[in-house]
Amino acid sequence: MEDYDIRSAASILASVKEQEARFEQLTRALEEERRNVTLQLERANLPPNPATSQPLAWQQMVMQEQSPSNA
Repeated sequence: MEDYDIRSAASILASVKEQEARFEQLTRALEEERRNVTLQLERANLPPNPATSQPLAWQQMVMQEQSPSNA
């Protein structure tokens, strides 16, 4: 039983570490998105140029998560 408890604790720790890494990744994406929105607000008087627009940071994260290589 003790061996099972150690494996269970190790599994929980690994899961927490994965969640922490994901949280850090999402935090960085959110900060990037905040910077993008700030720039957009500063440029609000300029006409939009759809040819140079890129997906937002959170959209890129979702696309990466949904790509077949991450399945």
